[in-house]
Amino acid sequence: MGYLLTKLLPLFVYPLGLSLVLVLMALLLLWQDRKRAAKVLLAVVAVILWVSSTPRFSNWIAGTLERDYQPLSADALPNAGAIVLLGGMTHGIVPGTGNADLSGEVDRLLYAASLYKAGRAPLLLLAGGNAKGYEPEAVSMRKVLVTLGVPRKAMLLEARSRNTRQNAKYAAQILRQRGISRIILVTSAYHMGRALFEFQQQGLEEYPAATDYQVVEGP
Repeated sequence: MGYLLTKLLPLFVYPLGLSLVLVLMALLLLWQDRKRAAKVLLAVVAVILWVSSTPRFSNWIAGTLERDYQPLSADALPNAGAIVLLGGMTHGIVPGTGNADLSGEVDRLLYAASLYKAGRAPLLLLAGGNAKGYEPEAVSMRKVLVTLGVPRKAMLLEARSRNTRQNAKYAAQILRQRGISRIILVTSAYHMGRALFEFQQQGLEEYPAATDYQVVEGP
């Protein structure tokens, strides 16, 4: 139930979800013969949809989430007990291939692999469970990382989580069992603030390693 709420509630504050709620309210007002109020609500919906669809608005929203987490080279990060890579970039398996279907957030995988190869930590903890009936995302990520040259023995799997809070909770359990308290946390820049908060609640010392920036400067 808690998992469903974390996925459903935010929909009502996203532009499209909020607009649908306002349209339903406008229909109710029309049914009550309050046409003037209904027209005002529909005008508000039009403004919300127009503004939220502009690149300037989307860049502003993404920028507010990303600006506190600048891109860092491996040399700029300290050594840690483990690199924790959060899922969110695979969509199951490509039929007939056995290969993971990767999304735009694949930058997370590439960055985590580069940090491991740079010697920032001896272990990679892959956090991502099964929320859509596919194999756990941690398993899919491991398959890709093996092809990138990361040894299987260097990877730990957290394959139960279905959201960021569970990522932190279950990953912390695995890390404590190995006596690890300092981690490098890899996720998309827009997601880093939320991820850091959840891992801080678990009492871990984390260093943000953000990637997959949505707002970038042109040439």
